[in-house]
Amino acid sequence: MGFNSLTGQETVKSRLKDITAAPSACSLLFTGPEGIGKHLFAKETAKAILCMDRKPDGACGQCASCKYIDAGTHPDLISVEPSEGRKNIRIADLREVVRDAEVKPQISKHKVLIINADKTAPDCQNLMLKSLEEPDEHLVYILLCSDTSRLLRTILSRVTELPFREYTDEQMLSILKDQGGEDLSDDKLSFLSSFSSGIPGKALSLMNDSEFLEERDYIFDLVMRMPKLGYTDVLYDEFNYFDKNRDKMDELLLLLIWTLGDVATAIAVPKPTDLKNSDKRNEIIKFVADNGEITLINISNAEKAVTDYIDASHVNASFETSCCNMLLRIHKELRNEKNR
Repeated sequence: MGFNSLTGQETVKSRLKDITAAPSACSLLFTGPEGIGKHLFAKETAKAILCMDRKPDGACGQCASCKYIDAGTHPDLISVEPSEGRKNIRIADLREVVRDAEVKPQISKHKVLIINADKTAPDCQNLMLKSLEEPDEHLVYILLCSDTSRLLRTILSRVTELPFREYTDEQMLSILKDQGGEDLSDDKLSFLSSFSSGIPGKALSLMNDSEFLEERDYIFDLVMRMPKLGYTDVLYDEFNYFDKNRDKMDELLLLLIWTLGDVATAIAVPKPTDLKNSDKRNEIIKFVADNGEITLINISNAEKAVTDYIDASHVNASFETSCCNMLLRIHKELRNEKNR
């Protein structure tokens, strides 16, 4: 147990070991993208602070305090999130939490407040200021934030910030395997890791999302099928797929760009190894071999069609017009109609 049981974030873990060894009246701010592991580290930090038999590595994991935290029943650990149906934390709810937090702890030497700072409006942040300025000796704040620009400068000046960094591929593979991905190939796990930009929460969400994996296969197969599709197939059947998935366009477009990029790599390198879709390497190589007339210029033009669609979407252009234009341009380049 303890901080060493957590994967990655070595700098954060090193600092937390020192901080939790003498946590009197400290205020911490965990920053990083959503899904990077801030909540997980906050829970482990709370365990280390409240532990009755703390070890050099953090919480012992065996004492009554640690077990209460694991069960979600520790009276001296308070997690503050928006109440059901609300976007942000209500000031009335936070006021009650802050008032209760000032009461001495029940079973530990400290009380820990974990607050989702992304869900706090300025009035809530102002309410926290006094406690952060003059914290009670027993009180420890842990604020979690994905976007520090939303926090008051006075808040930022009163906390110790611990920034979380993206995980390495090796660390991501370890996390995904530990969380149910042991039956997936390393290539597929590597794809999920890369697509998630080294953010475990996003990768785990995608790994357990059967719809995403189907979308990924559809977009990959679409590129593979493009040279054989007819004009009307693209204009109706393929457009209909994108039309039905408008809410997922960002994902679909990234998948499209990645697949086109892999084709470009396979054209440029006879035996490519650095592919985004590494689990589909043989299919990509076969596609390039079967469509030798497709050049790097064709792929570049196809990728330009995708980026032009993105630009058009930012100026509220017609979805139907922009999407159909993108698909037809990709179709033209992968058929390499200039040479037909």
